[in-house]
Amino acid sequence: MDSPAIPANESARLRELRSYGVLDTEADPHFDDISELARRLAGTEIGILSLVDENRQWFKSCVGVPLGQQETPRRISFCGHVILHRLPVIIPDALQDSRFRDNPLVTGEPKLRFYAGFPLITPNGFVLGSLCVISRSPHQLSEQQIDSLRRLASLAVQQLQVLRDAAGAAVASRDGHDLVPTVLQEGEPGSMGRLIGRDQMVQMLALMFDLDLASPFALMRCRFRDYERVSATLGSSLAEQFMQEATRRVLAAVPKVASVARFGEAELMVLLPHDVEELQIQRVAERLIAFANQVYRHGVQSLSMAVSIGIGTSRSNHESVEAILADTSMAERMARHASSSSFRFVDAAARLTAREGYRLESALREALAAKQLEPFLQPIVDLNSREPIGFEALARWRHEGDLLLPARFLPICADTGLTGELDLLIIEKTLAALPLLAQPIPQRPMTISVNLSGVLLEDRELRNRLLVLVDGNPLPPAWTLQVELVEDNFQHSSPCFDQFLSDLVSRGVSIVIDDFGTGYSSFERLIALPIQGVKVDRTFVEKIDGADDSPRRVLHTLLAMISDLGMAITAEGIEEPAQLAWLVQHGVVRGQGYLFDTPLSLMEAVAKLRGLAYRPRAIPVAPGRFWSVRRLRRLGRGLVKPWIRPFLGLGGDGRRQEDQS
Repeated sequence: MDSPAIPANESARLRELRSYGVLDTEADPHFDDISELARRLAGTEIGILSLVDENRQWFKSCVGVPLGQQETPRRISFCGHVILHRLPVIIPDALQDSRFRDNPLVTGEPKLRFYAGFPLITPNGFVLGSLCVISRSPHQLSEQQIDSLRRLASLAVQQLQVLRDAAGAAVASRDGHDLVPTVLQEGEPGSMGRLIGRDQMVQMLALMFDLDLASPFALMRCRFRDYERVSATLGSSLAEQFMQEATRRVLAAVPKVASVARFGEAELMVLLPHDVEELQIQRVAERLIAFANQVYRHGVQSLSMAVSIGIGTSRSNHESVEAILADTSMAERMARHASSSSFRFVDAAARLTAREGYRLESALREALAAKQLEPFLQPIVDLNSREPIGFEALARWRHEGDLLLPARFLPICADTGLTGELDLLIIEKTLAALPLLAQPIPQRPMTISVNLSGVLLEDRELRNRLLVLVDGNPLPPAWTLQVELVEDNFQHSSPCFDQFLSDLVSRGVSIVIDDFGTGYSSFERLIALPIQGVKVDRTFVEKIDGADDSPRRVLHTLLAMISDLGMAITAEGIEEPAQLAWLVQHGVVRGQGYLFDTPLSLMEAVAKLRGLAYRPRAIPVAPGRFWSVRRLRRLGRGLVKPWIRPFLGLGGDGRRQEDQS
């Protein structure tokens, strides 16, 4: 059976073979002494120095009993296993080894029983082939013999280097071009111990499929989720140091037989070869996550190293390198949806979920472009009177007859970089709805709160679009616009970020920290920036009525600290009367949660405000001017944006449809 075509990404390894002047060349007597010495050291019949190209194993040197052939198909090559392991492969008796007892080289000529191969690793980390010793009888090697053969393999690579340099010098002299450097520069993928490059990993995967291995193998795609944010806020140099630290942790966490490759800016790939069960893979993933979850400290910076791991195995009916790479990418994206470091395997259910996710992503893009998502409004209440003093705008999506909550589509937005566009759409529709919200309660002080994602805060164009929205939508009298930023957004200082906050404040916008206490905050930054308030995260509130008093003591200290800083406090996630009573007792006057109300549609929010029976103060008018009730109603109709009118039963001219009839 012919070997499958090799992916284009393996071309780097073939270039490496060509650069050594050893591709498709005859046996070379330069290596016969090395092969002979290997045979004598091992006490075997045959010594071979062999290399593996895209299709075959072929012999640069063979001493001892002749094999009757100069090359072997790669799919049955023992040398291929050495390349995969990057460590010596020693088989005392091939007939007793389930991996090899049906191999044609064992069942047929040369009836191989003993094999020991030692990898030929170039200075920049490529495994070209192996120095191997072979016998037709079972055999054993001592530790001293193994060490001597390993050293001899290193000498063979040096001999290859000498031949390569000589050939390269001749070419350079003839053609007038420089030699291709063989050693990676500092910072390149192959310079960190066991770390290999992307092309080498693809080459190894191709070998795994070509060798028709009966034993399973696993591939783990590890994405470090904070790389992009570190790069955007702290610079590419620190981001690269961040990934070097991530690489060190991965190398320390995985078994020595595993191969690790830098596969992208924020991604590492781990290949676990041979005889791995799901429980073993799970333990490796858990160990890797434990290593990654330790905070990375760089100077005064404390950075999260959260990792998402997607795992594919050869049991999943993969037939090509591309298929298993696609599955690990799919699994990693699903793992990324978790709030903390996590891993996911690929199975039939996972593939179905991923396909549904891709379909939903496409529909979400169309919905954002058509402005189909809408704000739902959760009341912010005075904890003493329980009357609303504002609303928080939360995104909802009416899709195929269902009302989807943010947990269903926000992860997709995060994966695709659409959270900034979602923020702007919800803010635009919320600001447009305020005149309608204000009608039942004219002149009553109210707050409308909107959320800003890290994507928006890091993108200058999105920030400018937000400022244009604020300028183009004046608030009704007595209303205040409040923006909520998650706590981690305040940890990095940059002139653009600080100026943006100042621009918001100059427009009368209030700034608060959302989910306070769950992320990172520098008190120096809290004091220096124009922050008016904080929202205490629900994880603190939900523990108020628990048996353990420790969370209450922590929250009490947190509230005292916020009050000392002169910031307004809003408690989130209030669901029980005991939580409400404790918060009021400790001076918290604003809150929101299901104890008071769920997020409401626009019309439900308007109805709730009408139910307050609010009696506004007299509206002063200019001397000599009188306003009739009819004229006030016409003014109100003029404030209603066109997109809201269908929800109110208004016609195109703003009158109620029953009035038109």
